[in-house]
Amino acid sequence: MTTTELPRWSSRPYADADRDAVLALFTEPDFFFRTGDPDTRPEWEILSLLDEDTHVLLANGEVVGLYAVESEANNACHYSMQLRLRASATLEWWQSAFAELSRANRWRREVVRLALRFDEFDSRGLAFARAAGLREEGTLGAVSVHEGQRYGYVSFAQIWEPIS
Repeated sequence: MTTTELPRWSSRPYADADRDAVLALFTEPDFFFRTGDPDTRPEWEILSLLDEDTHVLLANGEVVGLYAVESEANNACHYSMQLRLRASATLEWWQSAFAELSRANRWRREVVRLALRFDEFDSRGLAFARAAGLREEGTLGAVSVHEGQRYGYVSFAQIWEPIS
C-alpha cells in the first residue's frame, strides 16, 4: 500500500506489546506527542507520557501513531484530543484518521466540542488542523519549549450542536 491510499484505521489502548513500535515513533524529531523534543527523551521519560488515555493508532494493522482523548474541564461534552502520526503519513492520512476518531468518539458519547492544540513550531500538526477546516481559536503564548526556545500552543476545535 502506498501512503497516498487511505488505510483501514483501527486502534487499541497502549500496552507493553506496543512498546518497541511506539518507542520507534519517538525517534522521529517531529513526533510531538506530549513533548516538544521527542528524539531527545530517554526511554523512561517517553514511557511516562503514555497513560491510560493513550491509544495506539494502526493503519492496516501497522502502528503509525498515537492519540488520546480526555475530558476538558470536567465538562461532560467537551473533550481534547492529542493526535500524532509518523512522519511518512500524508495530510490525507491525518484527515482520514481524525475523521474516524471523531466519528468513533461521537458514537460512544455526546461531543459538543473537540479541541486540539499544536505547538507554533509544529508545521505538520498546524497544516493538518488548517486543512481539516478546524476552527482556529487563538494562541496561548510561551507554554512549551522546543530546542531551548519558548513557543505557544495554537488552539483549534471542531464544534457540533448539542443533542440534548
